[in-house]
Amino acid sequence: MEPMALTAETQAIFDRIRTYPWTLNVYGMSQSRALWLVKARTQARINKAGVTPPYNNIYRRYVNELVGSFRHETGERLIQAIKLAIRKWANLGLDPTLLQGLLGDCFLRFEQQGYAMPKAKQLGRPLKPTRRRHSSYEAALKKGQAALRGGSTVKEQAARQKEGAALAADIARRLRPLLQARGITGREFIPYFNFAQKLGRLSRTYSAKSLQMAASDLIDLHEAKSLDGDTLRAIAATIFGVSVNS
Repeated sequence: MEPMALTAETQAIFDRIRTYPWTLNVYGMSQSRALWLVKARTQARINKAGVTPPYNNIYRRYVNELVGSFRHETGERLIQAIKLAIRKWANLGLDPTLLQGLLGDCFLRFEQQGYAMPKAKQLGRPLKPTRRRHSSYEAALKKGQAALRGGSTVKEQAARQKEGAALAADIARRLRPLLQARGITGREFIPYFNFAQKLGRLSRTYSAKSLQMAASDLIDLHEAKSLDGDTLRAIAATIFGVSVNS
């Protein structure tokens, strides 16, 4: 996968994200509030670029995704999410220079809102944590603590959840030795496990050539998130029997 050409302004934003020790206040903010902060500035840039319907709506969807990244990620993970968004929407035919200009608008506006101060350390003896009793998923459905999908009964949805948990556990069991052999352990296990779960869902929907094409697209997507492509292809071949060429 060829790297995306980034402007000097975008590189400067990434350097700022990497080196500044505090977190932007937009992190954890509601989507509506964060979008309101950048709406006027980004829409002005889209209009100035002469973008016409329906493409102006597509650029707004890109801005929406950018805002979500700033709300949910920080540091290097935020940088990777931004790079992925730029690459994805550029591949869909949007102008990379305009995409990066909109990134600059969002970052400048969010930085104007300031950074969160580090939390003060607690003085004295810390409180002893209390234990919480965890009810079953079926009990949570009955109490309304979990959403019941339309057309499903509590027992049906609880059974599907139990089946999904069993499938996830089986994938994790088979995936762990494969990753350990490649030196991937600890927190690095999680993104590869998420990839394997998604590929597992695809394998239950598609087959043969359709599954191979879907798996190839999924590998490209996660490779863009800085996962190792050879490891992703090994997971596809070893666990799901799907051969994807590099």
